[in-house]
Amino acid sequence: MKPHPKIPVLVVFFVLVAGCAPDPRSIRGAIAYAREAIEADDSRRLFRVIDERARHAMVSIVSDRRKAAEEIRSGYPEPLQAAALAELGDAAHAESPEELFAMRCTEPCRAELGAKLGAPEHERQDGEERVVLTAGGSEIRLFRSDEGSWWGLVWKVDDLAWERSRANRDLKTIRENVATYARRRALEGP
Repeated sequence: MKPHPKIPVLVVFFVLVAGCAPDPRSIRGAIAYAREAIEADDSRRLFRVIDERARHAMVSIVSDRRKAAEEIRSGYPEPLQAAALAELGDAAHAESPEELFAMRCTEPCRAELGAKLGAPEHERQDGEERVVLTAGGSEIRLFRSDEGSWWGLVWKVDDLAWERSRANRDLKTIRENVATYARRRALEGP
């Protein structure tokens, strides 16, 4: 018996349709992408559709905090290390910005974001951000820096910008402290 000629075409069609992800280059696609990530409980995927200003800040924060932790472990006197490491916060323990986001946007945060997501009904520009009113009556803010890039959900941008500056200043101070401790050890001798 010969297989029906339309069956392979239908299988290919359903595989392609099932594999199609929303396109975050559109506002509707970004909202759908975020909703799918939340429904799948996939914080790493959700991170990809967070406003790039927040993502870039988290990249810098994690990098600076991890470097600061290395400096403390290698250059601070042992009795001072634990307290200095504790002051670095959760970002010093994150392996990546995606992990930092997952640590900070746990299930309640994702549920709060998810509750706002819905079909766009009305949009308006507010400075660099697009404000979207959804069918459910929620307001979502999105940001896209360059034409053609992904839209991102605005998430703690101001807080993260401040934290990025602080992490950078702290790293500089920690490096200065390490140099001071090294000079002190040199003066005290063996």
